[in-house]
Amino acid sequence: MKKQTILMLLISIVILIWLLWKHSNVIASREQISISGTNTTVAAAKSEPLVDNNTTNLPTATNKIRDWKADLQRQQERMKQTALQWRTPILYYGIVLDESNRPIEGVEVSFNTSSINEALTKEQYDSGTVKTDNRGIFKIDGVRGIGMVFQLSHPDYYPYPQDITDFDYRDYPQKGALPNTEENALAFHMHSKRHPVSLVHRADGMNVPLDGNPHALDLRGADYNQKIGQLVVEATGTPPPRYNQQPFDWGAKITVPDGGLIEYTNQFDFVAPQSGYQSSVEFSFPKETVGWTDTVSKNYFVKLPSGYARLNIYIGAKRPLFFSIEYDYNPDGSQNLERAK
Repeated sequence: MKKQTILMLLISIVILIWLLWKHSNVIASREQISISGTNTTVAAAKSEPLVDNNTTNLPTATNKIRDWKADLQRQQERMKQTALQWRTPILYYGIVLDESNRPIEGVEVSFNTSSINEALTKEQYDSGTVKTDNRGIFKIDGVRGIGMVFQLSHPDYYPYPQDITDFDYRDYPQKGALPNTEENALAFHMHSKRHPVSLVHRADGMNVPLDGNPHALDLRGADYNQKIGQLVVEATGTPPPRYNQQPFDWGAKITVPDGGLIEYTNQFDFVAPQSGYQSSVEFSFPKETVGWTDTVSKNYFVKLPSGYARLNIYIGAKRPLFFSIEYDYNPDGSQNLERAK
């Protein structure tokens, strides 16, 4: 009995020692894991930079700001230089000649300039008038701007509309030497008036169906009820219902009953010819035509049963065709068609 008790006690002691040993191993393992994790954290911490990404990008951001400021300064400098151009002192010489290249004295030259004030903050305008001397020369001085526009006038002359009546410093030196000396004066031409007279000036128009049938437009004298002649228009064509840029076939014929037409191209032709008139003119524009167009503008002298007229016609090939005219008629039957302004 005593032996059994001692044996059981020994077994219990052995089991207790085994449990204590197992428990101590588990604790050691946990401590090792904790230490290992700590070392991993420390290693990871050592591998990370001491500053965050935003701090790292500070040099790049600084460079961008510096570049932006430099670009802004360059833009401001360009704007200032442009503004200063508009304060350029203007010195301009011109010479005015007639159709035979003879100088014209007393031509009035009215000019306008656009500039900027001294503080470069506000636009300002200058205007004035000068006249040509006995050599036909005029001089514009004492104003500022990048350029100017001007107009020539004389009671005995017509200005040539093709003459350029504006000036811009930026066009030079591509256009040649600046007209800032008498030797480099820019030439303008005017055409002398002959015998201007009072004429009847009228304008009219009509829509013409594209059916090939004749449609008449009456020409009228000083009294609107006075019929001085007639134009008959016939038109054909196949324009699209809505406008597009594709060519199409069209044509028109203009007839002057008991009269005729002669085309003129010189704007200063004011005397109607006595002969050489044709009773009608035709325009034909198949869609294959080189240089095809859907508009026509022409100038004619017109011989009428009661006299002569100077006529401009305009045709627009739409659906229907649009036909308009503007004309000067001499009520005394004379061939002189120079209209007094």
